[in-house]
Amino acid sequence: MPPATPDDVLAAALSGLSADLPAADAVTVEVVGLTPRHCDHERNQSRANVSVLVTAPEAPGHVVDALLALQTKATYEIDEVTEPAWWTALGRTPQAAFLVRLDVEQPLPTRQVPIVQHPLEALTYDRTTHTRPDAPAPA
Repeated sequence: MPPATPDDVLAAALSGLSADLPAADAVTVEVVGLTPRHCDHERNQSRANVSVLVTAPEAPGHVVDALLALQTKATYEIDEVTEPAWWTALGRTPQAAFLVRLDVEQPLPTRQVPIVQHPLEALTYDRTTHTRPDAPAPA
């Protein structure tokens, strides 16, 4: 997978999350899940939910500080990590952590639709002879 670029929507969402975390260099932020969301009714936005695991293997106190700071923002959906299967899947020992769900969106390109230049021409079909009435007669 290519590295995230600064204009990447995921990189922008993660940098916004990191900016809201106290001691962001002491905590680890990892993307652990991605869930597609429905496009809007006009289909001009592509959307997804990203699950981010926030840990601090060296200092669990930083995880508590990060959790409390994000709760005061009230703009993040925060969930706990309760299943030991998380840590088994990641190949790590259980530690203080929580999940943050981020919404990411990207505009979809819009297609240019040509303007109608003439009225619609309907073709008819004769079911008995299996031909069009305006078709030439068989030779």
